[in-house]
Amino acid sequence: MARVHLQEELVKSATLVTVETRFGQIRGGRAANGAAAFLEVPYALPPKRFQDPIPLPSEYHYADKEYIYESKYCTQPNNDGQAAGMPYEDKVGLGKPSEDPLFVNIISPPSFPAQKGFPVKVYIHGGFLQFGSPHGLGAQAQYIAAERSEVWVNIGYRLSAFGFLASDEPLISGNFGFKDQWLALLWIRDNIASFGGNPEDIQVHGLSAGAHSVHQLLHHVSRLPENQDSPFRSAVLQSNAMILPPKTPAELRPQFHALCRAVGIDPAAPDALAKLSDPSVVPASTITHAIETDAAGPEYGTFRGCLDGKWLASSPGPMEWQRSGEFARALKRKGVRSIVVGDLTEEWYLYSIAHGAVHSTAEVQANLERYYPAEFVEGAMKLFRTVPEGAPIKDFMRLFGEISSAAQVHCPVRILARDLTNAKYPVLRYEIAWTPEQVRPEGYVTHATDRPIWAFRLPALKDDQVVIARAWLNVVAREVDELEKEGTTKHSLGQVLALTKDKAIEWQEDKYWDGVMKMCTLLPGEQ
Repeated sequence: MARVHLQEELVKSATLVTVETRFGQIRGGRAANGAAAFLEVPYALPPKRFQDPIPLPSEYHYADKEYIYESKYCTQPNNDGQAAGMPYEDKVGLGKPSEDPLFVNIISPPSFPAQKGFPVKVYIHGGFLQFGSPHGLGAQAQYIAAERSEVWVNIGYRLSAFGFLASDEPLISGNFGFKDQWLALLWIRDNIASFGGNPEDIQVHGLSAGAHSVHQLLHHVSRLPENQDSPFRSAVLQSNAMILPPKTPAELRPQFHALCRAVGIDPAAPDALAKLSDPSVVPASTITHAIETDAAGPEYGTFRGCLDGKWLASSPGPMEWQRSGEFARALKRKGVRSIVVGDLTEEWYLYSIAHGAVHSTAEVQANLERYYPAEFVEGAMKLFRTVPEGAPIKDFMRLFGEISSAAQVHCPVRILARDLTNAKYPVLRYEIAWTPEQVRPEGYVTHATDRPIWAFRLPALKDDQVVIARAWLNVVAREVDELEKEGTTKHSLGQVLALTKDKAIEWQEDKYWDGVMKMCTLLPGEQ
């Protein structure tokens, strides 16, 4: 499988592509297949640590340089169990860590600039909100941009503590990574025409934590003021969604305290936040090292969004709002025309290795509590089989994978589809039971192994698999077009568009529904 980075293709090309934007000229290059590429185009000012992003002011001017290099990625810890065995640069790109990942990579079809007005697809990468980069090989978009004549935009955003630390005292508003994504979408709407895209035809995609991000963005859109519409027109959530409201800043205050202690700061000191926010006092590498070594405690090593009442409205709470149907009706008013959501049949495997070896039931529970309240975790443990103490490590790891994939993927994607369907909103639910054999770890059709299909990543596909990927993309696009024309879903709640083990594409009954939805008994407000 080829492991060529986009930068390597661009520097070999003698062809530059120049566009004029409201912030000045941008010079990109041509990928090997002729697609036009513009890397690391800023969409916001360099952010200050633990502060909201600031849009580019009208007087801002882009630097006079060639935008063809992978020079940076978001500073992040390196304890990503899911990326075990992957060369690090294949996940983050060829650059160096930076606290300023607020850029987009833009790929236009080979026919640009002679042709313009292409549909726009925005991709938000996954990685638990802790890891990843728009430069990752799985995010490369030159192949699908050329295949489907679409403009693709990959968003960089802040991760881990830099993107999601929150507290009420001292006040840290949190959700910085989600706010980064939102600012990027506004920039894309206002500037993508310069790169050949149609600003009235923007679809946002997300994988894993990227799908969770898309769900957050949809909720944010649904609560916009009356005079504001969505910057995107449809959404695709791949293998993730929200299942519970996030913790409040008050509930996250102990995580702030733990991080302070881990880097040698007294959290009770009046200047604790000022010190933690100052890179000259606490370098980024000190923060990532504390996370990598579990110096703050494993229960505090994962940073997520918070229910702040501003980015994510709290009255009514997001899941109550979604369940009521008002979420779906608001999305229609705001101009979001359809949603695609789905999962893979063996998501559990990649989740099982997310945090390394798991030796006991207690460690299964502790790792789940990185993400969920203790009461929910206790209930979830009772819904699944019991692994006897002293059993092989792989048994505990599988149990952790099964529970976490049910809570992160299988149950929430079905809840979202249910709530949208009940409100007669245009939603397409899919299930993938086949992915390219050569990308499956241990042979499992697991989390993110469908990425080569969605990205039409030719270096990862064999000739016969290219045919399947093309067919899948065509069918999904056709189904979405029909959904949007009808204005509602035409299939029953229990049906999924399936890519089967036999590589067929057909509508099927969801045989996992009843088992997966038992987790709803643990959720507030669910019957």
